[in-house]
Amino acid sequence: MVNYYQLGGDKCLNEIVVAGSHDAGITSGKKNVQTQNLNIFLQASVGVRFFDLRIAAAKAGGGPGDKRVELKAFHADGMLKKDEVKIRQVGGIGPMPVVRTKLRGGAFGIGLESMLQEAKDFVQSPAGNTEFLILKFDKCSNWMLIAEACTYVLNNVLYKEGGNLNIKTLRELRGKVVVLFSPKGVADVAGLFGPHDGILGFKNLYDNEGGANTYQDNFDGLQYFGKGGTSIMKPFKKMSQNVSKQGKVLQGAKAAAALQSPNLMAMMYWTSTGVFESIKSRDKEMWDPPNIYKMKRLWASGLSEFTEYRNPLTLPPDSPLIGPTRKRCMPNIVMIDFADQRRCQTIRDLNSLSPQDLAALGAA
Repeated sequence: MVNYYQLGGDKCLNEIVVAGSHDAGITSGKKNVQTQNLNIFLQASVGVRFFDLRIAAAKAGGGPGDKRVELKAFHADGMLKKDEVKIRQVGGIGPMPVVRTKLRGGAFGIGLESMLQEAKDFVQSPAGNTEFLILKFDKCSNWMLIAEACTYVLNNVLYKEGGNLNIKTLRELRGKVVVLFSPKGVADVAGLFGPHDGILGFKNLYDNEGGANTYQDNFDGLQYFGKGGTSIMKPFKKMSQNVSKQGKVLQGAKAAAALQSPNLMAMMYWTSTGVFESIKSRDKEMWDPPNIYKMKRLWASGLSEFTEYRNPLTLPPDSPLIGPTRKRCMPNIVMIDFADQRRCQTIRDLNSLSPQDLAALGAA
């Protein structure tokens, strides 16, 4: 199993790079919709530590008179999604007002309670009890129901310490599942659920219109810079489009970190979703050996420049401790489709690249 705690319990989250699962709950659907093969427990087992989840209430089956819905992952463009407030039963609760979603394209995926239970099972397993998982909820509806499910199912493994996750250590996070809500989600549950209930926020500094969305040392949650996706008007050559876009995004992350804080984290997408063609076929090509090298080069382009560390009061000029040291700002989360052991291990191995390896990638 891919292990991150072995990097060192005192390592901060913003000092490591981990694999992230793009649309983590979409394990079925048409070839231009499905993004993963494995459930949450198995994705965690092969090395995913960050999960991208979009949740909506879908009809739970049965005949026309069935008034039950289930909270599920979904993957669909906003234009293909219809939301209506209905009186429905959610699990064994209700009837109550619920935002029910119908999709005219895309797909629903794994149920929320199943995904939460799988996350809990992983961090309680012998292989996963030193690890952590981060569940990022975005573009969801029924935020209050999602918060209730997270706190109820995750219970004792839910991270409830609050604080700035960017500088939390692996020791502080081990054995825990971290739940992050979008700014809208945090606002919708405010007053009933907060950081010390296990509901933290995330802030993406890429979306920084007017400069209001800035890094805060006392923020309860995760702060990063990143943006995925390519133009739906350009359905072909998705990999080259993605490389071009991500290169610009990573340069923006470096600039934001230099201006605001070296503790800002960056997110990089090595994905190829689109309206046409098979996601899996395009994605398989992206992980051919020559393209793995392109991924590593792209990742290395997001690293801060090297600095030479020397304390002349304590170290002689020829000390082996003097040399190139990586600054904290780096692409900390690499988002991928169809996570598996080989892909996650490739990302895990980025943590162990020598300064010489990194220099060679940067010069290529």
